[in-house]
Amino acid sequence: MVRERKLAFSMRSVFVVPILLFFSFALSAQEINEYIDLQIHPCMHVPYSFFGDGLETFDEANPPELTWKHQFTNVNYANYLRKNKGARILCVGALTQENIASAKRGRKVIMKQIKYVNDFVAANSDDFAVARTPHEVRELVQSTDKTIIVHSIEGGKRLVNSQEDANFWAEQGVAFITLVHLVDSKYGGAANQPVFALKFLNFSSLFKKEEKRGLTEKGKQAILWLANAGIMTDLTHMSDQTRKDALSLMQENGIPPLVTHDMFKPIQNQPRGLDEEDLLKVYANNGLMSLPISGESCMPYKPRADYQAKLDALESYCNGSIDSYKFTYEEVKAFLEKNLSEDEVSNLSIGFQTDFNGWLNHHHGRYGEDGCFEANPDSTYEAIELEGLAHPGLLESHWRLLEKEGVDLEPIRRSSEKFLQMWEYVLSKKGNFVTR
Repeated sequence: MVRERKLAFSMRSVFVVPILLFFSFALSAQEINEYIDLQIHPCMHVPYSFFGDGLETFDEANPPELTWKHQFTNVNYANYLRKNKGARILCVGALTQENIASAKRGRKVIMKQIKYVNDFVAANSDDFAVARTPHEVRELVQSTDKTIIVHSIEGGKRLVNSQEDANFWAEQGVAFITLVHLVDSKYGGAANQPVFALKFLNFSSLFKKEEKRGLTEKGKQAILWLANAGIMTDLTHMSDQTRKDALSLMQENGIPPLVTHDMFKPIQNQPRGLDEEDLLKVYANNGLMSLPISGESCMPYKPRADYQAKLDALESYCNGSIDSYKFTYEEVKAFLEKNLSEDEVSNLSIGFQTDFNGWLNHHHGRYGEDGCFEANPDSTYEAIELEGLAHPGLLESHWRLLEKEGVDLEPIRRSSEKFLQMWEYVLSKKGNFVTR
């Protein structure tokens, strides 16, 4: 089956997507090679007041007691985000409540979060900067050591109702919008994950057939409005049918697809997982796939038999630890390397997303009370192996451990350049995408 798909995707020359134009797009500055977190939520306390305020600074002599079990707890302290070698560029996702009642209220909630971040940066300008364009990101990377923040929005409900709405968000410096979030909307269906609380939240969708939960006419218009404003559309959280419809629309209109934190269906067999065909379509259309970094999110779920066999053959594997992310990343990378062209493989980019403060825990350690193995008192371990991913300050340890274990991190580092090229491309085509 994979061989058939590979042959099908070798016919890229018939796609409408102007790939040659994309690759010939002249960059005005040197390429970057940085760790970019494609979504983090330091403003979660704005829509949900029970979260602790993000971006606060703690006394270094008295750091907060945090563990990997930090659901509903703020971990986005400024101390951890300042000069963080594990994530130089942060896409800060603003979001609304799932039951937001009006467009006016939705815009107000998002703007409050954008202002919160902008005010924080203004007060801490020696260490942080907001970049409103790809050019500003490049300049900041090359001329400063600041942590760079890019604005994004998770969940477009009530926010994109016209070209004027899309233009407004572009004026705020928003790089991308995750069009669909946790519940079905007027744009299309949301992925129903195998978690009872999330299914209950999107309860009415359980009575609809998947083929009836595709991208709506308004959803198609929204993607085109966003592209015409120079904003990328993130396909994360879409139901299988909505995602497939969106990929087809973007292929037809030459819009590169972005997926910031979905999974790989052969390993995570649920609606948040992309099947092989959709994953290849993302790259065939000059897009970018990014994986959630959390070992909890990347735990295998009803994996396909061949991937289960690979898991069973591992000499050492601790489910829910960094091993779950490592396994998924390396298998996605191997699949793409087998099915993309030589040139595409040489520039392969795979992003990551932490989702800190985003309703979830992260991965536990390999060793110790919450791990799978006893720690050897005579051995030296990375902090990530003992503590798990308790806060952003441990990202450097996360990457360092993977590098020690021979994992090729270049596709992850290249994702920052790929992201900027995609953003530059939609900006260069702004206003020229065909509207419906």
